[in-house]
Amino acid sequence: MKHISYYLLLLALLPWSVSAQKHIMRLTQPTLMNEVRVDPSPLNGQHIAMNPPRLAWPDKFPHLGPVLDGVEGEEVKPHVTYRIRLSRDKSFKKEVISAERNWAFFNPFEPLANGTWYWQHAYVDASGREEWSPVYHFVVDKSARVFSPPSLKELLGKLPAHHPRILLDKNEWDAFIVNSRTKPEAQAYLNKAGKAMKHPLKHLAEEIDTTQVVKLTNIVQYKSTLIRESRKIVDREEGNIEALIRAYLLTKDTVYYREGMKRLSEVLSWKDSKYFAGDFNRSTILSMATSAYDAFYNLLTTDEKALLLGCIRENGARFYEEYVNHLENRIADNHVWQMTLRILTMAAFATVGELPEADTWADYCYNVWVSRFPGLNTDGGWHNGDSYFHVNIRTLIEVPAFYSRISGFDFFADPWYNNNALYVVYEQPPFSKSSGQGNSHESKRLPNAARVGYAEALARQCNNPWAAAYVRYILDRDPQMLGGSVEGKAGDLSWYRCFAHEEVSTGDTKKPELGDLPNCKVFNETGTATMHTALGEPDKNAMLSFRSSSYGSTSHALANQNAFNTFYGGKEIFYSSGHRTGFTDDHGMYAYRNTRAHNTILVNGMTQKMGTEGYGWIPRWYEGKQLSYVVGDASNAYGEVSAPLWLERARLSGTKFTPENGWDKNKLKCFRRHIIQLGTTGVYVIYDELEGTEPVTWSYLLHTTSQPMEVNTLAPDAVVVTGHNNIGGTSVAHLFASEKMQTAVVDTFFSAPTNWKNVTNAKGQSVKYANHWHFNATTPKAQTARFLSIIDTHGNDRQGWEVTREGNTLQVAGWTIECNLGATGPAMIRVSNKAEGASLYYNEAKNGGATLVKDKVEGKSVKQKLVDYLPDFEI
Repeated sequence: MKHISYYLLLLALLPWSVSAQKHIMRLTQPTLMNEVRVDPSPLNGQHIAMNPPRLAWPDKFPHLGPVLDGVEGEEVKPHVTYRIRLSRDKSFKKEVISAERNWAFFNPFEPLANGTWYWQHAYVDASGREEWSPVYHFVVDKSARVFSPPSLKELLGKLPAHHPRILLDKNEWDAFIVNSRTKPEAQAYLNKAGKAMKHPLKHLAEEIDTTQVVKLTNIVQYKSTLIRESRKIVDREEGNIEALIRAYLLTKDTVYYREGMKRLSEVLSWKDSKYFAGDFNRSTILSMATSAYDAFYNLLTTDEKALLLGCIRENGARFYEEYVNHLENRIADNHVWQMTLRILTMAAFATVGELPEADTWADYCYNVWVSRFPGLNTDGGWHNGDSYFHVNIRTLIEVPAFYSRISGFDFFADPWYNNNALYVVYEQPPFSKSSGQGNSHESKRLPNAARVGYAEALARQCNNPWAAAYVRYILDRDPQMLGGSVEGKAGDLSWYRCFAHEEVSTGDTKKPELGDLPNCKVFNETGTATMHTALGEPDKNAMLSFRSSSYGSTSHALANQNAFNTFYGGKEIFYSSGHRTGFTDDHGMYAYRNTRAHNTILVNGMTQKMGTEGYGWIPRWYEGKQLSYVVGDASNAYGEVSAPLWLERARLSGTKFTPENGWDKNKLKCFRRHIIQLGTTGVYVIYDELEGTEPVTWSYLLHTTSQPMEVNTLAPDAVVVTGHNNIGGTSVAHLFASEKMQTAVVDTFFSAPTNWKNVTNAKGQSVKYANHWHFNATTPKAQTARFLSIIDTHGNDRQGWEVTREGNTLQVAGWTIECNLGATGPAMIRVSNKAEGASLYYNEAKNGGATLVKDKVEGKSVKQKLVDYLPDFEI
């Protein structure tokens, strides 16, 4: 992002605007983050949060890279050399730290002294001429947390020369065999290996199903389906071969070596098949070759060793060339971060000192981990949502566990991990559906074995009490949760658990429980929040999730800025609609990723932009006791799509970013959504302040996916919408507006879903996609509008709260709500409960536009003044 300077947006004809809004930031930046880095990091003048800092700068030759899986371009990406210098002396005359790197980042490794530091980077051309950047500076002070991993030289100095050294250490092998005998995961590997040995392997061409592929004419869908079908076979054999490798490590029985190499030799021969496609397939054979080379090292024949090293050399070099001067400066590169970087990392350290190229791979992989990982920000959230968080689980645990084992340094001490434990808990409580963010969110109906296993790993590695409480709660009720899944492609941690010496306790009630956590958690850098009434009792929990994110709608994120979902008892009620039928197919782009599929606002019927340009953000929040509060700002989210990445994807996929499909010139000036949770009543108050650049229609959207909605119109400007889930949960939305509303409910999609991938269910039957229900309340054209929603979410154990209204004052559940529901005057909302001693007051024309909160926590009064805050974003 460009270095942000904040200033106030002057509101014409309102004399109070300048002084009244000093605490409100009105952003005009086209984006807060970028697909490709445009600014150095740290930003000039920044006070760093972690010491030593990780220095990074824009590529000399920026490029997009592959825009869709299976559609690779031929972009030229020259090899580059950079020089870096860092000093407390602005003229770089003394005490200079210098380096030369072949990629656009540098890790100092040693903690820096407090004070102002200056740094520069230079591109060095083929003749040796240096092109130096401006001199940047950052500040190190006592608030910076010291997190200083060892240098690569120190790490390599401790890397064993023997094999195995990746999946386990040869010196600990015998003890491992003894200690793992009682592990259910170990027996599961042996069982899977035994089954694999009884089923002969056929060639890929004999097994792949191409009946659906040949019917497709869209080249993107054709290649996507071909990749999908080939991966079914390749992934199955990866599971078999990796089980055979691990069975050998668990027993030293050479029968597993012989069968493993027989099958692996056959799979490696598939690389020249026309059906063998996609980076996941290439990374799979690299992973298998690495595991076999390291595990079977002392048994391999000369020809076998040459075969495996040849595979590692060919594929490792290819992945390294794709990553270098690309990965480090991208907001997201999904497949790489999900698994292929982990695979190259293990390949590099398995062959360093044995393949000359591996020295460079190890250098890059280790340094890019220290520079950019584990999280892409510091709050612990995952901007791609829960489904695509899950596919990163093995990487998030296995890579730092490997580095920690080799070096003795605790890589899990990175504060991101403890923050991420809260993301695991809040975004998908025990036995609950996930919060509804990101591609494939609808498939995460319950925490699965991968998520619970990941939480268990965090409990072990970080001694995190909340991850431990999460695991205890689930395993107490489902002791077999972690069983039945061996070597899941990207999420299963069975091998990790084979090394665990102590089980996470499931019976110690003295330890913290989930109910001890606050009801609300905001991940402001990621741009998500959840509010709960009974986090420790999932079957009684009313939950609201919310998103307004600086990442926009790029990668696997959705165009759902300022959207919310409601849940009761772990099941969705008002929820994002549509089905994940593809990455860029018509249903996906027009009725799933699209803003019209979510519980937010359409402006003149138009939707939010695809890409980082379609951003929101969370300017203020309060995680309280008697009330909680979060504000989302989607003022910059709407308009025509301009992102080169998404325009190219549209060209390849046939997507039309036209007004007919929901994208047009921006007419929005302000869209702020205030959400207030009223204690544990199950009532959520939502206040929308909306302003256009000209009169526009405003459409308030609600969706349900399991049961139809009931709509009861009370007045031209008031309507009640009731949604249900399948277990007796209800959300009653009392909706009031500054204008008359025309309402409608339909049960069809803007673009119908089709199962062009031939997705099948557990019984092997082709999946049929159900219709959902979509509510729309649209105003006449108005330049300014306000909506007030009082959403009462509860189970069948009580009746809904009565909502009474006198003018702009409403009463519900012992709370008084006052707001400006007119089209003129400043936006204002106040909620108060005298009995509880709690209140919240926001008026854009008073208190500088700050929000004033009064709460009572553990018998003590709390007062806070909330003002807009925008963190530093790296890309």
